[in-house]
Amino acid sequence: MKKVLWCIPMLMALLSLSCSTQWSMYADNMFHGKRLLREDEYAAARADFLKAAEAQKWPSAYAFAATASYKMGDLASAERYVMEAERLDGKDYSYVRTLGYKSLVLLKEGKEKEGMEALQQYAQVLRSISSPKGATQVEIWMRQQPMDLPALEKLIDAQVYQYESDIEQWQETGTGFYQRRGNFRAGPSITP
Repeated sequence: MKKVLWCIPMLMALLSLSCSTQWSMYADNMFHGKRLLREDEYAAARADFLKAAEAQKWPSAYAFAATASYKMGDLASAERYVMEAERLDGKDYSYVRTLGYKSLVLLKEGKEKEGMEALQQYAQVLRSISSPKGATQVEIWMRQQPMDLPALEKLIDAQVYQYESDIEQWQETGTGFYQRRGNFRAGPSITP
């Protein structure tokens, strides 16, 4: 009986170590992948995001892998990663990136109707996260014909970056835009 009781704490310690190792692998690969993405090293960034996804099946890793794939011109992979991020997504903070890049991928593939629907959904989510100006900017783009996809990509990149930076600041320090009265949410979830 003593052996069994002694094994329980050891088993719990090993399980805890395994979980922290998985999280550490995820966090390290996401950190490095984001740095590589900023440096326009898209193939290496995508590899890191996919390693992060192996460690933790979270939508943000796939959303970032979709971004890197799109920037490499690999639309098939970008679409596959967007779909995986959507499948896994519990409306976490990467949902903004997922929707933005979903619309870009579909529009670039010539799927005008689906791309515009995704862009409209992206604008609705922006409005729901206290960014009516960002939503209005997107809605103005939606009326432009022909649509300037490279400029739209820059707009979406800027909006997504600002939102993710605000959320990361709030998560790390409890300060920033989402700490202000009236903007507080119980967590970084999005409810369209």
